Amino acid sequence: MPGTPALALLQPLIDHPVAWALFGVYIAITTYLAWKGGQVTSSAEGFALGSGQMHPLVAGITLGACLASSATFVIFPGFVYRDGLAALIGFSLPLIAGLAAGLALFGPRFQAIGGVHRALTVPHWLGARYGSAAVRQTFAALNVLNIAYLVLIVVGCGYVMQAGLGIPYPISVVGIVAFVFAYTGFGGAWAHAYTNTAQGALMGVMALVIFAAGWRHWTDGSLVADLASTGLVAPGSVLFGSAAEVWLVPFVMGIALTTQPHLLTKALYVKDRRDLRWTVAVGIGTFALFCLVLFAGAYARLTLPAGVPQDQVMATWLAQAFPWGAVGAAVTVAILAASMSTMDGLLVAVSASVANDLMPGRGSVAANRGVLLALAIVTVLISVQPPSVVLLLGQQGVYGLVAASAGPLVAGLLWEGPLRPAGALLSAGVALVLHFGLALGGLAALGLSPNPGVSAALALAVSVPLALLATRPRASAAAPLTVPPGTV
Repeated sequence: MPGTPALALLQPLIDHPVAWALFGVYIAITTYLAWKGGQVTSSAEGFALGSGQMHPLVAGITLGACLASSATFVIFPGFVYRDGLAALIGFSLPLIAGLAAGLALFGPRFQAIGGVHRALTVPHWLGARYGSAAVRQTFAALNVLNIAYLVLIVVGCGYVMQAGLGIPYPISVVGIVAFVFAYTGFGGAWAHAYTNTAQGALMGVMALVIFAAGWRHWTDGSLVADLASTGLVAPGSVLFGSAAEVWLVPFVMGIALTTQPHLLTKALYVKDRRDLRWTVAVGIGTFALFCLVLFAGAYARLTLPAGVPQDQVMATWLAQAFPWGAVGAAVTVAILAASMSTMDGLLVAVSASVANDLMPGRGSVAANRGVLLALAIVTVLISVQPPSVVLLLGQQGVYGLVAASAGPLVAGLLWEGPLRPAGALLSAGVALVLHFGLALGGLAALGLSPNPGVSAALALAVSVPLALLATRPRASAAAPLTVPPGTV
């Protein structure tokens, strides 16, 4: 029948007009902000950090949005649906405390030393601190492990677009990668920061809306009764099968996660320690607000049938809780904003690191954009056919990077004077072998659940002390590190 193919293309728009209208507005605003960022992005330094003089409110909301991402908004509620109270606690209270502790501990010193060396990235900072091109290039190469987390974000975003906008999953994956990679490549850190500020504001409002959507479960007592019945530990859970996995592992990994390039480099976005304190306070407060969306998983336990795939719980619950109208459409767009907010931060950090650190002397805006194109292709190829529980893939890669970089970073922050680069490389290698060895079978051999957080925490328990011992300078070489007045 004539016109049928064209009608089929328009069917998602016909079926979800309000969602598409709001999504169109969101795309227009994001594109404008990216264009504004592109006007002031003409160097590798500008691409990676902006001007280094951002307002702490902008940097803080950007940090909070990067901390949350689509994992918080899309993937984590599925674990609450499965594991109940243990997951609700593990993904919030100890994690928030660990993130706050890590940023407070590492941020000021990282900012001070980064100012001395004009560091653009975490590998750049490490290379300068250890006086070693090999250290810089090694950790730039390890940053490619963040592809696993990019896949996690894209998969979650694809499920939401499929449910909320009616776009087939493969087309959703290609579309979201093309859009986010394009605006990030054009505007760099400025586009990332200002789009994240807008995205973070929308995410905060929608977190409150999602939390309020289950208010009836609070008033009739069903929510409290159901969560209480699950207990503080979830036997058989991959992530929360013991008290240590609920409380200790998230706290330790929260501290360690602040060493991720797209998080710790926020310390270089602002000009001094006072602005950094405000940035961290706003970032942690924003992330705590976003954690209210975890209750969607608890509400789903009461309203969805058993057996919904974990990675699709949030999308399924949203379609049921907000079946039509502006509110449901706005929630869908907010989830997409959450996905993009961390994705663009990761892209700026990874592309800047690969272009400036892995290929020293070739850093330029064009090189950054070339790296982004390569990352986009790989991300799409993996995301179109994702693993069954995509969070575990994301955690394996990210936690491997965290385990490898935490020891050298902590040693660089705590010790004064020149450090031994061989010790940093040894610590990173031991951490990677332990983490992936345990994750790929070692934990099972020890009778433990295959929790990537446990394997990473055990690797950190060995690699951080090793780094402190192996990188410590000889007494004769331990000259104090000079930093500009007022920066520490």
